[in-house]
Amino acid sequence: MGFTLRQLEVFLAVADGLHFGRAAERLHISQPTVSQEVARLERAVGVELFDRSRRAVVLTPAGEVMADESARLLGQAAALLARVRLHEEARTGTARIVASPSVMNRLLPAVVSRAERELPALDTAELAVDTGRVSSTLAAELADIGLGRFLDEVPGYRRETLADEPVRVALGRDHPLAGRDAVRLSELRDLPLLLWPREQHPRYYDHVLGLCSEHGVEPPVLVSPPRIVGSRLYLLSQNRAFSLVPRSMTGHLTEEVVTVPLAGRATLPLEMQWRLDDGRPRLAALRELIRQEAGTLQSD
Repeated sequence: MGFTLRQLEVFLAVADGLHFGRAAERLHISQPTVSQEVARLERAVGVELFDRSRRAVVLTPAGEVMADESARLLGQAAALLARVRLHEEARTGTARIVASPSVMNRLLPAVVSRAERELPALDTAELAVDTGRVSSTLAAELADIGLGRFLDEVPGYRRETLADEPVRVALGRDHPLAGRDAVRLSELRDLPLLLWPREQHPRYYDHVLGLCSEHGVEPPVLVSPPRIVGSRLYLLSQNRAFSLVPRSMTGHLTEEVVTVPLAGRATLPLEMQWRLDDGRPRLAALRELIRQEAGTLQSD
């Protein structure tokens, strides 16, 4: 082939910023080394990749093509390495599960408990992340299975809906509606909705506000940290706000906050995500176990 993947990495670092010095800082190598690697690549392909006749660094037409194809090739190389590493001895018997906060409360403990009994040869490791961070954690190869809501499309990964979980209203324990069998959102129209910022997870945020609209209310939003159970939870216990949470949050807030079924149908999807090329039998068995446990979340 005549050139190395490392030379492509160095070339792309220069091409991205059009600056040899900044590329050297980014790669933690000297600027002369960057220049040497680019020169070797140019000799290997037989064309100049940068126009050095100007004051600023500019890609030549050949360099623009090289940049596009290099990015694609390096992506393929990374995917190849990730796929091969699935078969490392240390990973064949370990499942790393990344989950959003509500999944950590009920589903994941039940899954891990069953896995200990039914899949004793498989070790599980759990990683909790903030709402909206499950798919990016998977894409970074930090986990094998992701569990969350409104997961992102990730090339090379499959996404499956496990359950449509009923939505409940979270209220202060001494709120006049806290003892009801069900609550209509119209009865809460004077209270703001406690919710994390939209940029944290836009599709989830929009779905919750859409549920409110479908039920005839458009509440003002009080911005919370990424986890509703964070430092703004006192707003619920003091009856200064309400929140809409999945049924699995019941019993996992505080003693001062209760959840009441929402009158009328309203659900939140629970999803699972994993690599399409992950053919490890133990991981397949774990995914099936997760499906079975998730089925218990669909009824209120």
